[in-house]
Amino acid sequence: MIKNLIKLKKATMKDLSISWIKWLNDKEVNKFSKKKNKIHTYQSQKKYLKETLADNSKLLFMLIYQKKKVGTLLISKISKTNKHCEISYLLGEKKLWNKGLGTKFINLIIRYILKKMKFNKIYAGVRSDNSSSQKILKNNNFKLEAKLKSHFFVNKKYLDYYIFSFRK
Repeated sequence: MIKNLIKLKKATMKDLSISWIKWLNDKEVNKFSKKKNKIHTYQSQKKYLKETLADNSKLLFMLIYQKKKVGTLLISKISKTNKHCEISYLLGEKKLWNKGLGTKFINLIIRYILKKMKFNKIYAGVRSDNSSSQKILKNNNFKLEAKLKSHFFVNKKYLDYYIFSFRK
């Protein structure tokens, strides 16, 4: 059963790996990332990881499937006052796409945010052409809360930016 094979692990400096850097430099994996046009190296990722781990407004997790790191999930824009945060995620192992793992990982992070952090709202931004991520969020009861029209210019056309939210 998939549920017993997946988990979230808080990231540490030991999680820096060549496979993570490969995901970030893979144009298909990184297609919807805001950092897709950047070349990622071991040094740049080490700097990012160090800064992210030191930032109190962020929590970085590794996505684990069958005891192997397969992606990352970032909780950011943490507002303890307003009890909300943003999530972003990357399932780096393409062979695991379209198997329901994204939905399961998001379900795990929702439970973590609601129970451990005691927040009442989680939100995520998604480009309008990223139907897979939209499906993952909808499968976890996220609702479309806002549309930012013509927010991105990609391949000579404008795309909208959707903001989905989950409320307790």
